Amino acid sequence: MPLLILSLLALQSVSAASPAQPTAEIAAAIRDEQDIDQIRAAIVSGRLDEAAALIGIFDAAHPGSQPASLVLAKGELALEEGSAAKADELTRAVPASGPARCSVERIRALAMAERGQTDAAIDSLAGVTEHCTADWRIWRALGTLLAQKGQMDASRFAFTQAMQGSPSPALIRNDQARALIRAGDIDAAAQVLRVADGTPAPDRETIRLQDFLAGMRGLEPARAAADSDEMWAQRLVDAAQGARRADHPSLAQALMSEALLVSPRYDPRLLAEAQIP
Repeated sequence: MPLLILSLLALQSVSAASPAQPTAEIAAAIRDEQDIDQIRAAIVSGRLDEAAALIGIFDAAHPGSQPASLVLAKGELALEEGSAAKADELTRAVPASGPARCSVERIRALAMAERGQTDAAIDSLAGVTEHCTADWRIWRALGTLLAQKGQMDASRFAFTQAMQGSPSPALIRNDQARALIRAGDIDAAAQVLRVADGTPAPDRETIRLQDFLAGMRGLEPARAAADSDEMWAQRLVDAAQGARRADHPSLAQALMSEALLVSPRYDPRLLAEAQIP
């Protein structure tokens, strides 16, 4: 076969194959973003152990690869686990610009609040709302911080804004209820949580907060037919913590004793972890 024809055939094969490489890379990148979306969804739904496991799987499959979206997901997980400072440290390398701007600025503001700079954090978040109006996470953070400062009307407005955009209304209701409990308004907290009453499968955290409020009001929660002994014991512990919070020591002791009797295998060392909010 003439050399020219061989050369043309070789060139044709190269040109035909060359798009495959970028196409494969694009497909892999799309799969990676889908995996990171699953991590974010788990975090928003409160499935933090699942999110941590998914992050571990992603890291193991992509050693040395830290896309900005994954770094932000790690920061979001640290936030939900209670450490804004860790979230801030994790996301320091992510520029506060482009699609990441709202998330990075929110994390940095919450880190300020964790350091005791609540006023500065509120001012920062209020400024962020100007270009992140649709970001429900910004409003969620503002609602919590404004309640800490006793600005309950502004807090209520912020939580309402968060509720409108959140994929998890229960998450926002629970945050608002915690804020109201800390502010001492248990009637308003109960009203916020009452929205979840009668739902086929109430959010677990909502149930915990409702039990906590029952204890604060001097009441024992009612056991559900579906409650296992372990579940009922935990619910009694939550109510006991509420009773202690409202200075009902006798009720708290009775609830704690019943919790240990209901489930002999219940580990008393876990009682310290039941403190909410």
